[in-house]
Parts: sequence; C-alpha cells; structure tokens
Amino acid sequence: MNITIHRGANQIGGCITEISTEDCKVLIDLGSNLPGTGKVELTAEQVSEIIEGADAVFYTHYHGDHIGLHHLVPAHVPQYLGPGAKEVLLGKYEALMAHGDYTKLVEAVKRMHTYHTARRMDVSGKGKIFVTPYFVSHSAFDAYMLLIECEGKRILHTGDFRGHGFLGKGLFPTLETWIENVDVLITEGTMLGRKQEHVLTEGEITRHVIQALRMHKYVFALCSSTDLERLAAFHQACKDTKRLFIVDKYQKSILDIFTRYAEKKSDCFRFDAFELINYRTKKVKDKLQSTGFLMLVRASSFRLIKGMLDVYNDEQPWLVYSMWSGYAEPDSESANEEVIRIRSLFPGRIYDGVKDGFHTSGHADVQTLREVCQAVKPRIGIISIHKEAGHRYEELGLSDYKVFGEGETETDNIHISIQ
Repeated sequence: MNITIHRGANQIGGCITEISTEDCKVLIDLGSNLPGTGKVELTAEQVSEIIEGADAVFYTHYHGDHIGLHHLVPAHVPQYLGPGAKEVLLGKYEALMAHGDYTKLVEAVKRMHTYHTARRMDVSGKGKIFVTPYFVSHSAFDAYMLLIECEGKRILHTGDFRGHGFLGKGLFPTLETWIENVDVLITEGTMLGRKQEHVLTEGEITRHVIQALRMHKYVFALCSSTDLERLAAFHQACKDTKRLFIVDKYQKSILDIFTRYAEKKSDCFRFDAFELINYRTKKVKDKLQSTGFLMLVRASSFRLIKGMLDVYNDEQPWLVYSMWSGYAEPDSESANEEVIRIRSLFPGRIYDGVKDGFHTSGHADVQTLREVCQAVKPRIGIISIHKEAGHRYEELGLSDYKVFGEGETETDNIHISIQ
C-alpha cells in the first residue's frame, strides 16, 4: 500500500492525499492554495498526473483549500462529498453565475456523488479500498473525517475538525464508538503555529453577540456565509434579544439548506430569517427601526451596507467582524480589500474578531490535537498535514507515537511519501 502526501505537509490548505494499492487508488481532497499565500498553483497537467489512474476522489468538506481543483477531475472519475455540502457548493457557484461564467464548476458539482456518515463504501466495487465517513465539527457545514481500509490496514484522515463548536461535543464519542485499531493517523495541525491564541467556544461568541445587541440597535455581522455554527450563534443571539435576523436572498438559500439537513441535530440549526429585499420601503424601514437588527453580510456587501447606513442612522450602527484577522490587515499577504473597505465604514465601531471575542478558529486547538492522537492511538504513526512549514507534531509531546516527516519511508508493508 502507498500513502502519498502530494501537498499540505508544509502549508495550510491546498491539501492532496493519495492512498493506493494494486489496481485501486483514491485521492482525499484536491485543494487549491489559499489566496494571498504567493504560492504557484498546480497546472492542469500536474493535476492530471496526480489524478491519473484514480478510482475516486473523496472530499472532506467544501472549503476551496480542500476542493478547489475539483473542476479539473475528468468526468469519468467519481467525486464524493457530503450531501449537504454538495448543495451548499452548488448554491455558491449558481449564485456566482450572475458575476461570471462558472458553468464548468456547476457541471462538475452536479456530477458529484454523495456519501453518508458511517456508511462503508467499496471503492469501484473492487474490494481493495473501503472508505467510511464520520461527521466532524468544522467551520464548513457537513464536514467529515474518513476511515480508509486497505490491505488489512486502517488509516484515519481527520480532515479539518475542532472540538469547540456546538457540534464538537460529538468528536470524542465518535472516536470512542466507531474508530478503533487505527494504524496510521493523517491529521491537521493548523493551530500548531497559533498556540497562544485563546480559542473561544461558539457558545461564548453567542453571549458576546447578545451583549452587543443589547447595547446597539443596528449591527452588521461580517462573516462566512457557509459557517453553520457561527450563523447559529448569531441567530440565537437575535432570538434572545428579540432583534431581527436579516439576510439577503443568497444567504437565505444557504440557511434553508442548513435547516433542512441540520435541524435534526439541534433546534439551534432551525433558522428563521427575515429576507431583506428592499430596505428603503416605509413598511420595512418602520419594522427595522422599531425592532433593531443583526444583518449577515459578506465581503461583497459594501454597496448594500453603505446604502443601509444612509437609511438606518437614527443610532450608530456597529460591525461585528467575525473572520480571520489576516484579511483585515492591509500589510498582510492575505489582506482582502473588500473586507478593509467595509471596515472603513465603521470607524471606532467594530467588535474585532478573536481580539474582542467575536471569532474563533474552525480548527482544533493544540490540546484537542494532542487528545485526538491519544484517543486514536495509531499503531504505526502519525502524518501531519495542513500546517505551516517549520511546525511539527513533535511539539505536542507525543513521544509514544512515530511522526513521519518529509521523504520516503517503508514500514509495515506501507510506502509513505511526504512531499
């Protein structure tokens, strides 16, 4: 059996993992580089070389750094994603069609197959490689870790995960109930480079938003439009303070998907949103000025926000910035000009991300990383991906486990190649 880390051992995002044996090959994630990293993206020819001979591609979730190259996969190679994740990804691309030609991406997503939690799949019906997905909490909805069985060995690929989301409480029960006798653990290390960052729970963020809504009549929340648990935090805060939870047409369509799939997990994922069509009509204006609101906005919402600030000005509106700080730093490689423009509309009136308690990572903190390794107890060892160069799993003090580094390794009839 072969385990190949094509990309991701020394960078966050752009993850591509291959597991293969005689006559069967699967890829886990086919991610593009994160924007602003300055890294040269793989060419179509390079992607074709990686995909050649693949029986299937499995995606852990829909973030671009894990699925961004999916449109380069030939139509005859099956691609798999969670059912809710597929709907969200399709909705995103269909909305983008109003701004450009995303036909190829839409068609590629429509062709995707779906997998379901705890259902074991025989890849291509060959009896060579079996894949079983298990749900995890992440800042992407409908995310999964994957258990791969091949040649009598069991490999757990965690994808991106965390323990501090609303759904994170299921992480260790899942590992204890379903995951046993793991030989190799492939897992993320995003937070290895941010050990000092205080990781809030989504419940703590909810309480902070409630406080903000009690102090301010109009609040705009700049956040990811597809982060189920963060949106649930904002929604719950609105319910508790009797503020209107306002969204646009696209955001409403995403919330409807979340409600359809996730409300069975918890009532907090049953979204009741006010879809804003025209904020200038007297009826709408009277309602919003009477009740106050929190409105979900995105980096592309500058014109909408600016227009609303001209109308809803009887009190000073505030911004909740609930995203990674790097997007808002002008000198950062990852600076987002649209984010910076929106923030400029709220001088001195921003609840600022992690610093002020309004954002938390979608990734496991270092203590959770350590505890997952100890819970899984990989017999052969650990392969760490989705981490910055220079940070190693040895920093976690896991002396009982072999951590594989870059290069070629032969062990227990497994060839491990980490590039």
